[in-house]
Amino acid sequence: MLAFIYTLDHPEMVGVNPEVAHERMAGLDFSHAVAQALEAGKLFHIDLNGQQIGRFDQDLRFGSDDPKGAFFLVKLLEDVKWPGMRHFDSHAYRTEDEAGVWDFAAGSMRTYLILKEKVERFNADPEIRQLLTEVDGGRSARVSFSELRNMNFDLAALRKRGYAYERLDQLTMELLLGVR
Repeated sequence: MLAFIYTLDHPEMVGVNPEVAHERMAGLDFSHAVAQALEAGKLFHIDLNGQQIGRFDQDLRFGSDDPKGAFFLVKLLEDVKWPGMRHFDSHAYRTEDEAGVWDFAAGSMRTYLILKEKVERFNADPEIRQLLTEVDGGRSARVSFSELRNMNFDLAALRKRGYAYERLDQLTMELLLGVR
């Protein structure tokens, strides 16, 4: 859709409204789609929910099925200070009564806010910050697409080094599980 927008007579009027479930049904990482839309200046709206890969449009409560994926999405939105509204395009289980539906709505909002607080802790964690600095000098969160496109890479050197992603993933899980 991003490429299609620029073929229109007034592309400045058109943006995208990505949804977690639609990307996850196809087995894609929603954060990547959102990052592309942000970089293009075309993220006009966002639908937050949950979805199991390979299932049909479940619209689960946000973060209930993939807490780590939801965390990195919240991290992306909060780190770039995206000013748009966070919309929850989801629904409670069909067996819920009215009180359960309200619990469901509050749960989606509470999960976002919990993950937002975890993002702040992640960004401030000294061990995580040190690890990110060792991996790439701390640049990865600040490189735009145009900068990345113009970078030169020493492939031989990149193939020989480690990236410490397993350590970073473990630290992320410890943070999400509340032991950091």
